[in-house]
Amino acid sequence: MAKQRIFSIDALRGFSLLGILLMNILTFAYPYQIINPFEFFQHQDGAWFKISSLFIIASFYPIFAFLFGYGLSIMYQNSLDKGLNYYPMITRRLLFLLLLGIIHGVFIFYGDILSTYALLGLIAIIFVRLKPQYTLVALSIGIGIFVLLYLLPMILLKDVTQIESFVGLQELERVNNILSSADYVSIIGFNLKYFGMNIANAILVGPFSILPIMLFGIYAHQINWFNKIKQYKNLYMVIGVVVLILGLAIKMIQIVLEGSVTSQLMSQMIGGPIVALSYIMFFVILCEDQTARKILTPLQSIGKLSLTTYIMQSVICIIIFYGVGFNFYGKLPVLTIYIIGIVIYCVQLILSYLYLMKFKQGPLEKLWRKVTYLK
Repeated sequence: MAKQRIFSIDALRGFSLLGILLMNILTFAYPYQIINPFEFFQHQDGAWFKISSLFIIASFYPIFAFLFGYGLSIMYQNSLDKGLNYYPMITRRLLFLLLLGIIHGVFIFYGDILSTYALLGLIAIIFVRLKPQYTLVALSIGIGIFVLLYLLPMILLKDVTQIESFVGLQELERVNNILSSADYVSIIGFNLKYFGMNIANAILVGPFSILPIMLFGIYAHQINWFNKIKQYKNLYMVIGVVVLILGLAIKMIQIVLEGSVTSQLMSQMIGGPIVALSYIMFFVILCEDQTARKILTPLQSIGKLSLTTYIMQSVICIIIFYGVGFNFYGKLPVLTIYIIGIVIYCVQLILSYLYLMKFKQGPLEKLWRKVTYLK
């Protein structure tokens, strides 16, 4: 069962890398951070974006956060089994991830998630040694605080801040000029501004939005949830369908309301994680089928190289879309951009599989391990 569990984790991580790429690639190709995409994309572009908003956007980062928490708990259990001192080891690991995330966020992609996960991980590691019920209470409190102090006031305000939330044409033109230019220093300046905003959001909102998902990952490992899903496959298949329908219904709100601030917030902060939960259940069940496992084996390979793969996706996208590369920024339709993303991912799948035939770890994973274990 242990091998199956590890296969499920690696393959699921590999699967989530596809969704993250398909979300991020729009951010490289358009001024996604500062527009209302439901108004910006029209006709066929609008249709493809709406499909993406239902099934992809905000539904794969939660999987990564869940697996991050799951991994923290696995490392704690392994440290107990091997007699290692967990907290110095995991602190080094998270601080290295934070450093790598800052470098990534400033010099490559302002939408970096590594730094956010590292910061919140420093909080999450408190819970790996507690009983599962305490972890469950903590994540429930976090969700409750998020709804009461952040989400509910936004809904009650009825978008009075909407005009201020989507920037004006002057800022839009400035961003377009920077990212489509060959001025890398200006791109770094742009990254600094928006990466700083993301870090502020991680500190102020992350403990009540992303951290509970990490804690659920810890809780899932503590109660051996994956094995429960495998044991009661039919039940969890039904639960997964119900959860998926609920999540998609919530995410439909942003389409109906044409991407108002509140509707996007509800869809991404509530609908996204709910859809992600259904994906996790479906994927674990799928991994039980031997034929499916053979097909999904390449996902396990890319999942083992997730850190290197994630960084390389950003580097490739900069080369394709920004002015410092081939400068396709703002020039391609959404469907073409997604096809490019799928091609990038498929190439990474093949290269990951071939790479692991010769090496045990990716270059960044190897360095990360050395920092973690000091050997």
